[in-house]
Amino acid sequence: MRNGLLITLFVLSACQDQLLTIDPLARGEEASDQGPHDDYAAAARVSGVPVDLLIAISHVETRMQMVDGHVEFDGKAPSIGLMGLKETQLAEAVRLSGLDEEEVRHTRAGNIQATALLLAAWADDEGIGPNDLDAWAPVVARFSDIQHEEAASEYVHYEVFELLSEGLELEDVVLPPREVAPNYRAPTRLKDGRNDAYALWSPSPNYTSTRYGYTPQYVVIHTCEGSYSGCWGWLSNPAAGASAHYVVNDDGSEVRQLVDEDHRAWHVAANYDCNNNDGHECNYSGITMNTLSVGIEHAGYASQASWSPGLLDRSAELTCGITERHNIPRDSYHIFGHGQIQPWNRTDPGPNWPWAEYLDDVQTACGDHGPTGSTGSTGGTTGGTAAPTTGLPGSFVVDSNNGYNTSARTWIDVGSAWSASANVSGYYNTGYWWARTAASSNLASFHVETDADQCYTVEAWWTSAWDRTNATFIAYDASDRELGRTTVHQGSNGARWNHLGDWTFPAGANRVSLSRWGNGDGVVVADALRFTECD
Repeated sequence: MRNGLLITLFVLSACQDQLLTIDPLARGEEASDQGPHDDYAAAARVSGVPVDLLIAISHVETRMQMVDGHVEFDGKAPSIGLMGLKETQLAEAVRLSGLDEEEVRHTRAGNIQATALLLAAWADDEGIGPNDLDAWAPVVARFSDIQHEEAASEYVHYEVFELLSEGLELEDVVLPPREVAPNYRAPTRLKDGRNDAYALWSPSPNYTSTRYGYTPQYVVIHTCEGSYSGCWGWLSNPAAGASAHYVVNDDGSEVRQLVDEDHRAWHVAANYDCNNNDGHECNYSGITMNTLSVGIEHAGYASQASWSPGLLDRSAELTCGITERHNIPRDSYHIFGHGQIQPWNRTDPGPNWPWAEYLDDVQTACGDHGPTGSTGSTGGTTGGTAAPTTGLPGSFVVDSNNGYNTSARTWIDVGSAWSASANVSGYYNTGYWWARTAASSNLASFHVETDADQCYTVEAWWTSAWDRTNATFIAYDASDRELGRTTVHQGSNGARWNHLGDWTFPAGANRVSLSRWGNGDGVVVADALRFTECD
């Protein structure tokens, strides 16, 4: 057992007389002080499952987000909670944990604890001890519920154990890299993407070789409702009766092609209906969507709160290539979600898919316009000479590093809960401050002192990662009178300027403060704000 969560764990052997209920998992701490990853440590302590393994599985299955999985493919069990516990595994996990089914489904601690005890029971059946991590590989494969032999092997070697080998470093969870040699057959990787040169080729038998004289007119965006290998493994199974042209993994580092774009993949169970597309191209109404479209699945869930910037970027590049090959317009009438065209029983890719950003990235990848946003390589005030009325430039940046705030009129201060970091790339200048959300108003404040009343367009820069959550920025004057506020989700739109609001600041000392108020399920980032005089 290693110090994977930066705390000391004393791992006990798995036995049911040591079960903890949900309340004792907090170990006497206030709920607001309970870290989002302490539940993994508590479950490891109770079950004997290595804590690193629990975190790795959770990251691969759900990127450590509480999800409410839905059916994407008929016959494939939906996943539940942080661990991606399968519906078919739920009853046994509930029995072993002694918890209510609702706790296992809907609480972080319950989901992790029940899954850990399920894994421990399987390990006991195999005679696997808690200290031989590599020996847990067959248990990992069993938990994946992947029937496709090659995909199960990929899940073990190139998802769960590769994460353990590379390590994980975010804001308040660190898994140092470790040497691993999983006790499981190695996969055979075939690089031969038919249309995308960088895709791996895993052909599905589930397709129709003709489009009946039509060419692709649309790109349909899907979510797998599960892990990457579980997704393409299922779609490569003849019994699945479904497929997609592509599957993108959870961070965009890999793409699988399953069906040639000239062939019909079986990814939408609906005909085209222009009423579901704002009345566009009604001449195609009644024709099967599979005939008219290319389908892209994405590892993840329609219910998840945010999407990896890497996944979005790689998917945008993939969609760009599809549109170029088939002369498809790059707009929201030709690139849309599964739920839009099959709304009676599908919602993917879900409400948090960043459509405006995604379409912009598709267009940028195809060279329709230049990239937007600053590179973030420089800081300090910008915009030339100071305006005579305000005493400040017409445009300036307040950075997280006061060494770059060259004007005595701009500075940042942060509360004791905030920590400095440069773990996640895409930050402005030298790094940023972060804090885990909690029932506390401990603030990070960007200060601006102006000589005259002035309206400013205020924009924020942050680094995106899966552990980011909703961040509320509030503008105040010197009397703590609120001037405006907005809430943004920092899980997307990273490494670029994001509009917060157009707020009028009175003469004197003002500030824009970032609150960390929340339930502890994520972190917020204070990196840089840009102020530009309103037009």
